[in-house]
This record gives sequence, C-alpha cells and structure tokens, in this order.
Amino acid sequence: MHKIFVYSIGKKDERCYEAIYDAFVKNAKKYATIKQTNIYNKKINTAQSDPRRAQEIYTQILSPYLLEDGLNVALHPAGKLYDSQRFASMLGRRSQVAFFIGGAYGFEEEFLRRCDEVVSLSPLTMSHKVAKVVLLEQIFRGLSILHNHPYHK
Repeated sequence: MHKIFVYSIGKKDERCYEAIYDAFVKNAKKYATIKQTNIYNKKINTAQSDPRRAQEIYTQILSPYLLEDGLNVALHPAGKLYDSQRFASMLGRRSQVAFFIGGAYGFEEEFLRRCDEVVSLSPLTMSHKVAKVVLLEQIFRGLSILHNHPYHK
C-alpha cells in the first residue's frame, strides 16, 4: 500500500475544492493513503514581497518533509512532462511518495536539486488549487494503472 503526501504552500482551500480533493482521495483509498498538508504561516506571509526570500522560506519550511526513504517530487513549470503511463511508473518506484507544490514564486534551485523528480503538470500556469486537483486526479489515475483498474482507460 502506497503512502502519498501532498504538501502545498498556501492557505486552506475553499470547500468546493476540498470536495474534489476528497473524492479522489476516497477513490484512491484501496491503493494508497493520501495525506494533504497546506502550509502557510507568518514567515511565508512576510516574505511574499520578495520573490527570492519567499523561495528561501519555502525551502526552509518544506525541507523537513522531504522523505529519506521515498520519492520526492517537486511540481515546477520547467519540470518534465509525463503522460499518465509514465507518471504511474514513477509512482510505482517507491511505496512512499511526497509531492511538493510551491508558493507563488516557485522553488529555488536548491530545493529542486534535493528532489528526486521535478515534474510539470502542464505548460499552462494554474492556481495551486487547480494544480492540486490535477495532481490528485493523476495520482488516482496512476494508482489505477498500477493496479489494472479500468478508470485510466
């Protein structure tokens, strides 16, 4: 059984998004436990006027969540574009996977280097809430592919 962690820099999401997240997490329950954590604090808030400082703060705050014996995946616009089959393959490499969604200014290079994979969900820019919906859907799709469930077809 997979353990999947989704860490996102941002305030709590609105209920309409939470309902969508919950649906994908519930559907994936037979294959994985998925824990979502939004992180937003005073340090992040005060750094938002300086993109470089904000990235440094994101690194400080997210680094403790990097898995020592798991797969760490940063979502980044310049990351690799995967199709669903390849995304599933990536998920299947480890039983524990942590996904990181950065703040408004993305990640600094140091954090990206510490991750095992840097993935782009799309060349389009999207809000964190929409990115999380897409990510959770792809996690469920990937798990379905790994377990030969017909959802992915």
